[in-house]
Amino acid sequence: MSGVDERHAWDLGVWWDVYFTAVMGAVAVLAALSTDPGRRVVAVALVGAAVAAYYLYGRRLLLTEHSRADRRSLVFMGLLLATVLPAVMLNPTLTFMVVAVSPLCFMTAGTVRAVPTVALILIVPVLVRGLTEGQEWETFTVSLLVHAVIIAFSGWFGFWFERIVEQSYERAELIRQLRESREEAVRLSEEAGAMAEREHLGRELHDTLAQGLTSVIALTQAVESEMDTDPALARRHLALMRETASDNLADARAMVAARQAVRPGGGGSLDAALARATERLAAELGIGVDLTVRGTPVPLPGDVQVCLLRTAQEALANIRRHSGAEHADVVLEYSPTTADLTVSDDGRGFTPGAGPGHGLGNMRHRARGAGGVLTVDSVPGAGTTVRASIPLRPEAAQPAPEESAR
Repeated sequence: MSGVDERHAWDLGVWWDVYFTAVMGAVAVLAALSTDPGRRVVAVALVGAAVAAYYLYGRRLLLTEHSRADRRSLVFMGLLLATVLPAVMLNPTLTFMVVAVSPLCFMTAGTVRAVPTVALILIVPVLVRGLTEGQEWETFTVSLLVHAVIIAFSGWFGFWFERIVEQSYERAELIRQLRESREEAVRLSEEAGAMAEREHLGRELHDTLAQGLTSVIALTQAVESEMDTDPALARRHLALMRETASDNLADARAMVAARQAVRPGGGGSLDAALARATERLAAELGIGVDLTVRGTPVPLPGDVQVCLLRTAQEALANIRRHSGAEHADVVLEYSPTTADLTVSDDGRGFTPGAGPGHGLGNMRHRARGAGGVLTVDSVPGAGTTVRASIPLRPEAAQPAPEESAR
């Protein structure tokens, strides 16, 4: 669209000036060759006046939109009639100037005003000569008919050509609007993309780095109270802090580099990543956390792995922060059509509609993004169960080469 010519339709450049000047110059030469010296001077002066009227007044109308419908075009038609019509009446040979004046009338005044102007230039001299010079009726009639046909054709052609120009204007306006709409769509798309990226980064930070830092803080507090009373346990918690910090660093690098859901270390599978998460929670809280894998494992798409792993991490983080549970179960179940993750605990539970923080919202968002659904069942005092069910794509329904179970 950037190559669209947005010039005015009548902006013909220097070539129209050259054409008009050449025709009017030839007409002036014809006028100068007249045998009647008096008429010769007047005719040449009238042709020169018509050229001056064009360059001093009419040329600006060519480059002004909507000028054909206002008073300026009527003034210019009057100037042309006042100069061209007397010249043609003085010397019929000068009718030749119509080939330059007629297009000028249509371009500056429009068909409705140009046709009467050209008709007067063509018809009036014929009528005057026929009435004053006693032309034969047949010659007079033929001349009138020829000029009438020319005028009728000019009117038809003018209306047709104006319609083409109007449609060109309409198309130019549509192109302009389309360009603006496209630019607006690009801007909105960029804004939406930036917002989606911020939301994605926020969820990743919440589900990885924020949880890891929370775990480090909790372990630090535990170590402070254990340094004097139980150094061995304090050392184990320090090891967990180091492991958690290392995992957080790896998560941060993965987000910056490739945003991989499951790191290649520790086997690189979703099962292995879930095993690390459950083992860490059990070591931090000193509670029983069991991981069970059911069904035949299949290779899962990256977004499904992201969804299931982050859901498990968030559910386990909620157990650490809020539940006060003594036991938790993590179940990953493969079926022919879905991959289901269930995280349950025997903690204090809560009312789902009043759940703390943004974790549940993030989990639901991830499940919807992967085409699945997340449900939360919890009753105060009766524990919590979080279940994510993600449909498998057809290419992921084939069994993996090796089965895994815990």
